[in-house]
Amino acid sequence: MTFRSIWNLNLALLVSCSVLFFSSCSNSGSSSGYSETAHGVKYKIITDNKQPKAKAGDYIQFYETIRDINDALIPSLNVSRIAVIGQASSGDEKGNLSEVFNFIGKGDSVSCIASVEDIMNGISVPGILKKGDNIKLEIKVVDVFSKDEYEAKIAELEQAKIAAADAPALEYIKAHNLNAQRLPSGMYYVTENPGTGAQPVPKKQVTVNYRGTLLDGTEFDSSLKPGRQPFQFVLSAGQVIRGWDEGIPLFKVGGKGILIIPPAMGYGEQGQNNIPPNSWLVFNIEVLGVADAPQQMPMQIPTNVIK
Repeated sequence: MTFRSIWNLNLALLVSCSVLFFSSCSNSGSSSGYSETAHGVKYKIITDNKQPKAKAGDYIQFYETIRDINDALIPSLNVSRIAVIGQASSGDEKGNLSEVFNFIGKGDSVSCIASVEDIMNGISVPGILKKGDNIKLEIKVVDVFSKDEYEAKIAELEQAKIAAADAPALEYIKAHNLNAQRLPSGMYYVTENPGTGAQPVPKKQVTVNYRGTLLDGTEFDSSLKPGRQPFQFVLSAGQVIRGWDEGIPLFKVGGKGILIIPPAMGYGEQGQNNIPPNSWLVFNIEVLGVADAPQQMPMQIPTNVIK
């Protein structure tokens, strides 16, 4: 069974707890009042909210609490108070704790007993515990989603995440009334003229003119300045920023357009020269030529498109 959080959680905070559902239950230790599933998982319903129970394939959002066999909290295993997501199984694997999800619904809570070795599953056992100890996992269900509901929620959150990350670029596009297209990588481009000449392809030398600005219009580089020449580079050879390697092939020789490049495809968190960290970059480009790459590239004046 896999775990995913629909709130884009920090999985590092959950690792101590999340491994619980990749392990099997132990049959040793005190289990007074606990029932057993068809495949050997020991459980006890704490709260029954009289809601429909999860079915195999449903997703369950829940909180976890880990206690020792005497019901005392184990602080080192309760480091995160973030709801996580699990999926109800068909119960075809002996000892799979997710089988318990088939007995609970929204608002319900359940306790399972499992061995510390199975629960930690390769992670160091806390000093307060020893091999052979049993511990209790309590699950408090927040909500239950069908597979379709879960996937729709994930898609909705992904769109919201994209909208938030792309907000600066979208404002720029709207302000300049641009007919921009978005690539899966997150880069936007505008085709003013697609060109009719050769197509830039990896390992070919490409010659371009360009002007680079920030979203506020501040120019940080241009091959059109007096004394400068068109810029040459070998495509997909790690010589330029990733936004150029992906964006330049959108145009043939003679083509003109605009590349609106997200920080991750430009200079990211570190920035570069007069480009602040986490900056979107806007390049007006014109593809002038495509040729075989020379054995050795000539020295050029450093620019803000060089990687």
